[in-house]
Amino acid sequence: MNRNVFRSPGAGRSLERQVGNDESTKRRLFNVLTPRQLEVLRLVAEGYSTKQIALKLGISVKTVETHRAQLSERLDIHHVAGLVRYALEAGIISMHQPPLGPAEKLNPGDEEFN
Repeated sequence: MNRNVFRSPGAGRSLERQVGNDESTKRRLFNVLTPRQLEVLRLVAEGYSTKQIALKLGISVKTVETHRAQLSERLDIHHVAGLVRYALEAGIISMHQPPLGPAEKLNPGDEEFN
């Protein structure tokens, strides 16, 4: 089955601009992502690395990379800063969340930017 989706390159940005404070629009945007993609988005926005997300969710690093690629494509946001901003504006994370605890931070020698 061919699952190619064709859309204009700016479609995600126009959807992002529409989010604003309109709750029904936010709910529609959540329908664009799967529950697992939303979970990965939340963890990325909270500052977790790909490896940390994989360990936390009990899935492979490759699976996390796939989810990240899919959510970036669906939202047309291709940088971590943009994903964090989207998550804040959509209410997926809060500015008032505590920082990652010591047990959640990377171990020495682990990659920092995955």
